[in-house]
Parts: sequence; structure tokens; C-alpha cells
Amino acid sequence: MPPVQPSVKAEREKKLKSVLAFASTLTKRLEAGCDTTLADDLHTQIRGLPLQASSAVTAKRDELEKLGTDLWNLCTRLRRGQSDREGASKEAATRRLPTLPLLRAFAFLLLDTAGGQGTNGRQRKSCIRLIKVALKAARVSIESNQLSTATKVLERAAEYQQVLSSGGEGEDGEETKLADGLRVEYYAMRTMLAWRQDRMDTAEHMFTKCKQLTAALTPATAENFADLLYEMGKAMLAKRNYEVAARWLERAYDVLGEQDLEMLSLEVGELRLSTMQSIVQAYMKLKTPDALEKAWQMVKLMEADFGDKMIVSLLKIELLSDAKTIDTTEFYNGKRIVLLRMIRIVVLNDTNFKTIMHHINKLKEHSNVTACKALDDLIDTRLFREENQTWIEKAVITRIWIGTTNNFAENTLEQLHELFDTLEQSPKVTLSAPATHAAQTLLWKKVEAACAQERHGVAEAWCRICLHPIFGKAGAQNQAKVSRKIIQCALLRHDYAAARDVYAKMQQSGRDESVTRYLMYKVGLKSGDVDFANECLDYVCRSSAKDATLLYACVMEAQSTGDKRQAIRALEKVLDKYDHGAPAGIHLPALLRCTARMLQSELTKDGNVDSDILNQLCTVFEGACHQAKASRSRPSNPAKELFTAQEFEWFSKNTYNLSLKYCAEVPPAFLVKLLNCCIEFIKLLKEKDHQASEGDLCLRLVFCEFLATCTYTTLARAEEHIPQSSQYYLEVRKHSQEFRRAAAEGTDKLVGSAQAEIVSKHFQVVKLELEAVLKLERWDELDDLFDQCWKYKSPDHYETLADLVLVIHSSIVEAELDLKYQSKTLSVLQKIINLTCRQPTNDVTKLSRWLRCLFNLSLNHDEKLSLKCIEEVTHLAAKKQGCFRPIPTISGLGTPPPSSSPPKDLSHAGLADDVTKEHERYPKTELEWLATTTFNRAVDFYLQEDDDKAKLWADKAFVIAQWMDDDGVTRDFLMARFSDLKFSAQ
Repeated sequence: MPPVQPSVKAEREKKLKSVLAFASTLTKRLEAGCDTTLADDLHTQIRGLPLQASSAVTAKRDELEKLGTDLWNLCTRLRRGQSDREGASKEAATRRLPTLPLLRAFAFLLLDTAGGQGTNGRQRKSCIRLIKVALKAARVSIESNQLSTATKVLERAAEYQQVLSSGGEGEDGEETKLADGLRVEYYAMRTMLAWRQDRMDTAEHMFTKCKQLTAALTPATAENFADLLYEMGKAMLAKRNYEVAARWLERAYDVLGEQDLEMLSLEVGELRLSTMQSIVQAYMKLKTPDALEKAWQMVKLMEADFGDKMIVSLLKIELLSDAKTIDTTEFYNGKRIVLLRMIRIVVLNDTNFKTIMHHINKLKEHSNVTACKALDDLIDTRLFREENQTWIEKAVITRIWIGTTNNFAENTLEQLHELFDTLEQSPKVTLSAPATHAAQTLLWKKVEAACAQERHGVAEAWCRICLHPIFGKAGAQNQAKVSRKIIQCALLRHDYAAARDVYAKMQQSGRDESVTRYLMYKVGLKSGDVDFANECLDYVCRSSAKDATLLYACVMEAQSTGDKRQAIRALEKVLDKYDHGAPAGIHLPALLRCTARMLQSELTKDGNVDSDILNQLCTVFEGACHQAKASRSRPSNPAKELFTAQEFEWFSKNTYNLSLKYCAEVPPAFLVKLLNCCIEFIKLLKEKDHQASEGDLCLRLVFCEFLATCTYTTLARAEEHIPQSSQYYLEVRKHSQEFRRAAAEGTDKLVGSAQAEIVSKHFQVVKLELEAVLKLERWDELDDLFDQCWKYKSPDHYETLADLVLVIHSSIVEAELDLKYQSKTLSVLQKIINLTCRQPTNDVTKLSRWLRCLFNLSLNHDEKLSLKCIEEVTHLAAKKQGCFRPIPTISGLGTPPPSSSPPKDLSHAGLADDVTKEHERYPKTELEWLATTTFNRAVDFYLQEDDDKAKLWADKAFVIAQWMDDDGVTRDFLMARFSDLKFSAQ
């Protein structure tokens, strides 16, 4: 062997010193605690161990041996001390000291380094000692999930196992047996490590090695090995790897079976039971016929060995439950008598009670009858004896639940009656308030189901069982609710005597509830007991502090019975108590229609409209409108829909007819309420039924908007308070716009007089909206409204429009607005004149006045327009006096008329048949004023030395004057005056 290089030797000595130094300080570091670097340091040292054999290591062998032994003993003390202080297991103590597995591995590797320096003669005994230490260190490392450390330890133990497997000369039998036992433990530990590393092929190989040495298994080793195999199988079961789980669990069972059970510890019985249970569960999960048969065989073995254990019965139940077809008779009390035996012999505690109840619930999935019998047995044979109130309540509620979901048994009520009677006879059994509530909730579902099927007699029977004396803690409200349901069923069966009997047995608090009194009001009405009905009605009225639902229901009920006097009386109570209000939740269309009809019947008295009744009627319609609009956002289906298209039609027609019938008699404030309601109902109807937007409905909406516009205008004109008047004018604008929108949609569908009526009303509405805009001083909105004036040509209405335009112009001037607003109004007036002139039968008097106004208003800021006015007057005067010529409009410049007088002989002009009458001539006073004003305008220009304009305006004055019926006197006078003026030389 070549000599070791000095550098290598030095390195080894340095490493040895480092290990010894580190090992010598570990005790102090552990005692100091909170050393965060200790684990990392141990990992580093373990990676470098064991040290290679060398003279230096041999020289330090005793020191290594001592340090390793001391550290190992320290680990033992630390684990025991931690376990004793906290009352925990060794494994738990190891988890709380994470460095303990590393410390054990380090101690072993020190001992391994020291033992590797011995002679061959002592090697076998040393191996036995060291493999024991290695196996302990490896187990601790595996339990703390330090798998890499455990792997290194077992790699060193492999050398010892190899030495032990070779045997030794002169070795006695005990030592050989000990060596073989350690080898078995080694392979078991390797199996465990492979399992933890998820290397099942290696685990299978190591298990095979173990099986070859099973003869060397001691009872303790066999028990530990079986426990390991059980844990492996249980882990595979949790991972749903059922076939592998069954194989490892069977191996655990076989290992225990190969041992003398009397030689094992007392805990081995629980391990064996758990192993057998897990095997059965794995077989059941496989679900193959062969596996299920094996499961049954294992259960039989368990029954033979552990017959009194509850787990055996539970496994049998699970096997029966997992069968494709279940024999409920066998499941309950046949060959195996599983559930019945559990009920009768098991020691009852909370866990066992819950287990029995769980399996009864599972049994219910297959047979309600058998589940009910099992519960009856449990209650009768065990629970009454135990006197455990909680168990009895849970069992009774479960029995009611199963019974109420049992649709096949006709005697369910009788069975429950018998159970309740039995409970009532037991002095120590009473149902608590929560249990009572739960039981009655289940029973109430049967009541509701029977009512839904209109089986009122059955529903009444279920109600009566709800009033059984065992439910004494149900509370007065719940008992009253059940009694009321019985009264309802009796009403539907027309058994009024039964209803009165139940009412008489109720507690006073329940009898005095308003809902109870309402039901008895119905009983009184239908049985003809008027005094009793009146008594109930008075009580409903007194108790209805916030909700008028029941009062309105009384009105409806009275009306349905045909007793008008009762209906009127009930309605009067509603109106008197709630001031004709509309509380939420009671505005059903039928009730509202009923109320409206009855109020309409009382609307007029001695031929006059009663304002109070009218106010109440308006309130009812407004409430109906509000509820109708709110109903759009509520989910509904056609079967449950309250406000249908027919309801909207009824309310819209009634409000419309009332508005038209009494529009001249009722105050405007009430009229607009009716109109607004009518408009809203029409809109709802159109929204509901799009086909309803034609014909009568469209015309009805247009008339409502028109009438509302007129009525709000009346209110606005009469209102002295300016803000309120402005608010009314805002309503005028809104309704006029709605009118125009509705008219635009429906006018094309109308013909004849109906269409002419809409056109006429359109013009009136536009004028009212112009008035509103004027009062609100919204000048920029005038243009759109003026454009609306020309939508339909209606000369018959231009007179009032012209007057309104003049008023608007005056207001604009007064407000000192921009000239563009004045120009707009003048252009509108100009257009009115143009359109009127085109009519064959125009009124020259009106035209002359409008022309004068237009001339006067445009004189100072639009001279061209003023001149156009003069030309129009000239042409109009000539036409009216019989001198025909084409009449140009003011918008176009016409040719000035000749200065000569009109022809005296009209027959020579070819117009002898067109001689106008005196009242159709252009008014003389208008011509005289216009001629004089025009001449004065010429004089003004003369004074301003504007000779051209002076002559132009003078010529216009002469032309106007020539058409005056004064034989030219005025014209000659003006011409004479004009001739006196001195103009500049041309």
C-alpha cells in the first residue's frame, strides 16, 4: 500500500479534529437551547461521516466511542424528559425536538466510525451492538420524515447485516437467533423506508427478504412488523389504492396469525381488529364478487372473535348496504339480525347513538317502513330506559321526519298518534321548545301538501295532530296558527260549526289576533250570524294599526257574499280609519276595483259631485297606479299575475270616463289627478300589450293629454303664487309634449272627423305650450314650438296664434333680449299673414291689423320687411277693391303699383263680376294710418337729408293713399305737402 500523501493525511486529521470538537460542544448547545444553526451543522457533519479508517482515527477510537455513547444517552434523556413533561408519546417528543433524529444519527455515525477500527475477532459482536443503534436511529429519522438521514444510517447498517448473515465460528444458538432477529428488523426498516419514499417495488423486495426470516421473529418483533404493515395498508387505503392496500393488510393479518396470540401484548387485539376492519373496507371498495365474498368471510371471522364489538355489526351493515339489491327484512331482523342486535345490546353513548341513527337514516333510503320500525324499537326498548332527553328528542324528530316522508302508509297518522300518546304517558319525557318547533315544522309540511292537493279533511287531521298535548311548549302563536288552518279547512268544507268549535278552544291571545278575527268574520258572514260578523269586523279595524290588508279583505269578502250593507260598512271603516290611504301589500286589483266601484256609486248626491268622495276615489286610483307600476319589477308568471292587460284596460277606461263625465263640474286639481292616472294606465296597457296601441286607445291617450294640458293651464292662470304657477306651467309643457308625441303616433291611423279633431287640438296645445314657455321665460325653446305651428295647416286658428305671437314679442322687447328673438317672432307673424292671404276666404280686417302690427314692429329695425308690408297692403287693397293683379307674398318683392288712380269703370278691367262688397274692402282707417305713417317716415328721411329714401317712402304713401275710398283727397293732400319740400339739386 503506497504511503498516504502528507496533505491527505493532514486533511483527515483536520476533519477528525473538527468532528471531535463539534461533538464535544453539542451537549452545551443543546442545553442552551434556541440554537437555530444546530440542525444545519448536524446535517453538514453527518454528510462527512463515517470517517475513513486511519491511524489518527484509531488513536481517537476511545474518544469517538465515548462521545457517541454520551450523545446517544443524551438523546434518550431528552426524549424521555420531553415526553414526561408534556405527557406525550415518544414520537410526539421527537417531533417537538426536530434536531433529535439528527443527533441520534450523528451519535450512531460516531460509534460507527469508532467500531470500524476494531479487529476482525471483535467485529461480529460489535456489529450486533451497532445494528441495534442503527435501527433505532433509522426508525426515529423515518418517523420524523428525515428520509435522507435514515437512508444513510441504513446504508451503514447494511454492512452489519451482511456480517451477521455470514454466521460465525463457535457462535451459540442464542446469538444466532439474535442476529437473525436483527436482520429481520433491518429488512422491516428498509421496507418502511421504501414505503415512505414511495418506492413500492423496493418495499416488495425488502418484504420478501423479511419473509425468508420469519422463523426468527420474536413476538415483539412480529407485533412491530405487523403494525408497520398495517400502517402501510392503511395509507394505501387512504390513497384509494384498494388492491395494494388489501395485499399489505393481509400480510399484517398473516404475520399476527402466525404468532401465538397469548405471547403478544394486550394491545395486539386492537391491532388485529383494526387490521381486519381495514381488510373488509378494502374488499368492499374493490366491489368485485370475489372481493365481496372475501369481505364476508373476514366479517365472519371477526364475528367469531369479536362478536360483541359494534364495529362488527357496522361492517355487516355496510356490506348489506353496498349490495346491489338489498333485502330490508334481512337487513333489519333476518339471518344476521344486525340492526336489531345493535339497538338491544350496544352500550349507549353519544357516539354509539349517533352511529345507530346514521344507519337508520341509511336504511330509510331503502325502506321507510323498516326504518320506522327500527326507530320505534329504539325509542321503546332503549331510550325510555336511558331517560336521555336529547336522544329521545332526536329519535322522535327523526321518526316524524321519516313518517312525514312516507307516502305509502295510510296509517301514518295513527302510528304517530300512538307514539305521541306513549310519550305523553311517560312522566319523565317532555319535548323542549326547539324539539317541538322542529317536530311541528315537519308536520306542517304535510298540512301544506294536503292543502295544495285540496284535501282539506286530511289537512285538518294533520293540523289536529300538531295540537297534541306533547307539543305543550309550541307557544301560543304557533298553536294559534295551527288552529287558524283548521278554521280555513272547515270554511272550505262549509263546516261552520267545526270552525266555531276550534275558535272556542283557542287561547284568548290567539282568538284576539286580527287574522283569526278575519277568518271568523268570514264564518259569520257565510253562516248568517250578522252580529258576530260585525263584532269581528270591529276588532279587525281596531287591531289594524299599520296594515289594512285584512280590512280590505273584509270588504272583498262582504262583496263576494252579496251582502251590500256589510260591504259598504266595511268600506266605510277602511276609509274612516286610513283616510283613503293605500298601504303597501293590499292593493290587489280586485280589491281596488271593488273600492272604486263602491265609491263611484256614492260619488254624486242630489245631482252634485261630493268632493270628499271624489278625493277618496282619486286616492284609490293613484294607489292602484302606483301598485301597477311597481308590479312590473316583481317576478311573476301568467298563472300568478295580478295586473293583467284587462286590469289596465278597466282602470284606464274608468278614469277616462270619470274625467270626461265630470270635467266641467269637478275642481281642476281633482281632474288632473284622474287624468294622470288614466294616462299612466294607458301607458302600462300599451307596454303590456303592444297590439293595444291602435284606434280607441290612441285617441283616448291623446284626449287625456289634451285635457290635462288645458286643465294645468287653468290652474297656472288661477294660481297667484308664482313658484306654484311655474310648476303648473311645467306640467303644461310635459303634457303638451306627450300629446304631440301620442298624436304623431296615432294621427295617421285616424280618418275623417277624428283626424280633423286631433289636428285642431294639436294647434291649441302648441299655443298653450307657447304660453307656458313665455311664462317660464325659456326663450330658446320658442323655435321648436313655432315649427310645430306649421305641422298642420290650420288657418282657422291663426288669429289667436297671431295675437299670442304679438304678446310674446312684447315680452321679448320688455326683457331686452337679443334682436334675433324679435326677428323670429316677426317672421312667424309674417308667415301667418302669408298663409292667411293664400286662403280664398280670408278676413281682410284681421289681415289689415296683423299687417299694421308687423309694419309697426319692423319699422325701426327691419326696413325691408316694412316695405314688404306696404306692398302687401297695396296688393290686398287693390284686390279687395276689384283691381285684380297677382298677389305677391311679403317674402317676395313685388312690382310697385302705378301711381295713377284705379280705373273708374271696373267692367272695362274684365272684373265686373268680382265687385267686392263694402265690408270686404280693405279698412279705410287702416289705409289712412298706414299712408300717414309712411309719409311721416318720408319726412323723417327728408330731415335726415336722405333724399332717396324720402322719395321712396313718399311714393309708398301715395300708393297706399290712392286706394282709400275718398276720391283721392288724402293722396292729393299728401302729394301737395310733399311738393312743398325742397330737395338738393341733382
